[in-house]
Amino acid sequence: MRHSVYLKLATVLIRADLRREEREWQRKVRRSSYDLPWNNTHLLRDIGLEADGRPIGFSEPEVVTIERRVRHLRRVLSSRIPT
Repeated sequence: MRHSVYLKLATVLIRADLRREEREWQRKVRRSSYDLPWNNTHLLRDIGLEADGRPIGFSEPEVVTIERRVRHLRRVLSSRIPT
């Protein structure tokens, strides 16, 4: 027994609507997770950030920074295509 074309169309449209609602909800949740209170220095300090957005008291060794730069430069130079 075959289903009606209208029933198939209705199920397709309902599934599309559910997917759209799910994507909107995920987008809203994703945005709210990055919505930081930049105007409130006290809340920023509570979550561990300075007023300019840098982490409080975090400083990595100079060796780590240099290694990262060298690795990046090697990657860029090796990916160049000689013309």
